This record gives sequence, C-alpha cells and structure tokens, in this order.
Amino acid sequence: MTGIGNSITTAFDEVWHRFVDRLAGMSDEEYFWEPVEGCWSLRQDAAGRWRLDGGGGGGPAPEPVPVTTIAWRIGHVGGLALGGFVDRMFADGSPGVEDIEFPHRAADAVGFLERNYQEWLTGIQGFSDERWWQPLGPNWGPYAESTTVDLAFHVLDEVVHHAAEVSLLRDLYGYRDQLGGRK
Repeated sequence: MTGIGNSITTAFDEVWHRFVDRLAGMSDEEYFWEPVEGCWSLRQDAAGRWRLDGGGGGGPAPEPVPVTTIAWRIGHVGGLALGGFVDRMFADGSPGVEDIEFPHRAADAVGFLERNYQEWLTGIQGFSDERWWQPLGPNWGPYAESTTVDLAFHVLDEVVHHAAEVSLLRDLYGYRDQLGGRK
C-alpha cells in the first residue's frame, strides 16, 4: 500500500492501539458506571437483547446530549461507526443496529472492538490510491459526493473522540469516591 492509504492506516493503527491498551483491566462495574443521572448506556431489553439507549447515536440527539457510559461508547464506536461503515462500504449494508451483538461484559469489549476494527482495516487496506479519491456514490445519500478519504477521516474522528471519552471515564472512575456525586 502506498500514498494516502498508508498514511491513513498508520494513523488508525496508532490511535487504535492506544485505545485498546487503555481498556486493560476494566471491570463490569466500571464498564457500566453511570457518573451522573440520566446516562445512556447499554441495557438489556424485554426480549433479553442488549441495546444502546437512544439507538446508539445514529440520529439526532436530545438537548442536552446525555452523558454516556463506557459500554455505550464502545457499542457506538465498535458497532455503529466501525461495524456500520464496514457493512455499508464492504457488504450490502443491510444489517442494522438491531442486528449488532453488543458486548455486555467488560471482558468481551476488546474482542468486539477488534473484530470490527480488523474488518475496517482490511477493507481500507485494499483500496487503490485512485479509490481513496472517488466519491462514495448515491447509496450514501447526502454524502454521495464525499470521498472515501472523507469517510475514513470521519471514522478516525469517531474513534479518537470516543477513545478519549472512554479514557477520561476510566480516569474519573478511579477517583469516583472523591467526585462527590454518583459512585
């Protein structure tokens, strides 16, 4: 791989490894910790399926945007951002949020993330330099004229954004007894 694809995959790998390294030793209690009331999280529905509150962030969020748990953020970035774009870019795009098997234990979070990340990385590593600059096309609706580079930067932004939030929540969890709020 050469050119822009090499630069993009290198950036993804650096961000990715920093993210998953920060997840080492996370407990279920920490994974589901709600630092304030009204958090969105990953919860079991009446049928026993694990679902993200608010649909996972695929539509407009309420104002103010709820604080989300580590479980929600991992479900969003792994299942919707990476997994969703893998389905749209490299498959038929038919699976929806209801088809995602979200990890309901902290011990399963890294595996969930890694599966979706590896599929994304494998897919983008196969692009030619020319493909990176092509428009996404009509199946992408209002983003039809955006290029594959634009999409890759969007996905990278999602990973960086949510990885930083997860890292901060992990830091705060370690000091939860000093926060004066929810424990």
